[in-house]
Amino acid sequence: MSSNQVLGMGAVAVLAMAVSPGVSAGVINGVLSQWNLQAEACEDGPIDLAAMVNVAMFEAVNGIAGKYTPYLPQSPSGGRGSMDAAAASAAHDVLVALCPDQAEMFAGPLKASLAEVKDAAARDGGARLGKAAAAALIAARADSGANLRDPVFDAQAPGLYVPTLQRVGVNIARIRPWVMTRPDELRSPPPPALDSETWARDFNEIKRMGGKKSTDRTATEADVGKFWGGRSVRIVLPQLVGRPGRTLVDDARFLALAEMAWVDSYVAMMDGKYAYNFWRPITAIRNAQSDGNAATDPDADWEPLLGNTPPHPEYPCGHCLSAGAVGAVIEAEFGDDAPPIVLAEEDSQLRRFDTPREYIDDVSESRLLGGVHYRFSVDAGRDAGMALGKLAVARYFKPVAGKP
Repeated sequence: MSSNQVLGMGAVAVLAMAVSPGVSAGVINGVLSQWNLQAEACEDGPIDLAAMVNVAMFEAVNGIAGKYTPYLPQSPSGGRGSMDAAAASAAHDVLVALCPDQAEMFAGPLKASLAEVKDAAARDGGARLGKAAAAALIAARADSGANLRDPVFDAQAPGLYVPTLQRVGVNIARIRPWVMTRPDELRSPPPPALDSETWARDFNEIKRMGGKKSTDRTATEADVGKFWGGRSVRIVLPQLVGRPGRTLVDDARFLALAEMAWVDSYVAMMDGKYAYNFWRPITAIRNAQSDGNAATDPDADWEPLLGNTPPHPEYPCGHCLSAGAVGAVIEAEFGDDAPPIVLAEEDSQLRRFDTPREYIDDVSESRLLGGVHYRFSVDAGRDAGMALGKLAVARYFKPVAGKP
């Protein structure tokens, strides 16, 4: 199959090509996948829940392996015991702390995870270390702001209606980042002026290619636009862990880096969105008579392919930023040996990406084809995201000298 190929698939489930069938459960790092599934069950956790879980598991496992520098100087180190027990206990304690109303739901999986470790001394030692790693991380991130709720719109006068939904992403822009030193460290440059050639060019491109009734967009391009609409770019991560030759601490490090970069991609995108407050294509196209550019014409009936436009400012492209961040971590982790990423959806198409950059570009292009982001926003988001992913790898979890 050629790279980035789209094929009709009929009824197939999401494909996870993570493991060779002959590899034992202990080698395929199942504890990481098991507890990431538990994290998905948390109904009301903060945006950095998965990062908290995966960094805690890394800190716990690395506290025994000692292969990489930890996220926190106070994380436990030099420990002995089962890495599986350490990871499970760390993830459990983070989930109980961040999802207290569901604490009972996580008790059974923890018991099952620990029961798989038959050596009692190894099990207890690992569990103690995991709990210590979780406690250190919970304390360090207690004032991050990740658990704050976005504000609702303020009434302009008593009795007047205002939208009753939360203002999406306002507080995300204020979270203490995991990777960046501050939310605006990687802020994109301003969007183009409305009287510029760039604005006219990109306005007319999305008007032509991103509209619901577009006649220039191919069926394949429409599939791309729809595939990533409403999906997290992190759906690629499960199939990249547990590959032959990978150790538990290596996979824990990889997931921790990817989740940290993903959270910070949201911080960076919302910082930029509310700094520039740039209008969405549906607003610009329906009101083009007001932009002062003779090369743009309004269309009062224009709608994006995806139907609903996200309820927050446009610039920079968020999906592009997130895919760039995650993709850059994948590229740094696997290099030229990065495995193909294959995704399939029931009653949809199979998608394959032979390189992380193909995955990044596919997600990014989908936002233009879906009618929700201009080309300049796509480019800015992708570039900032890739810079963020590289920054995560450069700043955290460096190999310890002398460790294999």
